[in-house]
Amino acid sequence: MTAALLDEFKDAMAALAGGVCVVTALDDDGNPRGYAATSVTSVSMRPPLLLVCQAKTSSSYRLFSRCTHFGVNVLTAEQAELAALFATPGADRFGGTGFETGEHGTLLHPDALASVECRRRETVDAGDHGLLLGEVCAAHTRPGDPLVYHGRRYQRVRPLFRR
Repeated sequence: MTAALLDEFKDAMAALAGGVCVVTALDDDGNPRGYAATSVTSVSMRPPLLLVCQAKTSSSYRLFSRCTHFGVNVLTAEQAELAALFATPGADRFGGTGFETGEHGTLLHPDALASVECRRRETVDAGDHGLLLGEVCAAHTRPGDPLVYHGRRYQRVRPLFRR
């Protein structure tokens, strides 16, 4: 792949708006770990499956590639600072941020637009990323507007018209 093609591909993906999530798990010592992700999607309804992408260069990649359970927190438009914190390498991501333990031992944020607890089914190798496939154990939602990442910045969704 040429450098020009890589730059064009990055620009093309920056044109694709994605919901912003914080993905969480506990390490072997019970310490919370997490990262910000925009590559999250549903895969199947029966059984309910969810897919999350993570760079192999992430300091928590090894943990997430073998964890038993993980949580996905879909952030609201008001949680841009939380997203930025979880996208910052080396930051104290959980200090004072309000995460709580879910019924399956995952870390969930009570103000998230949606929280999904998953049992990891497998991790699939995909180039410089791993695809974390999880079977949904529990899901919770609340009203609000989503935080999106588009054009290399956090944004909020604005409706085009009312029905």
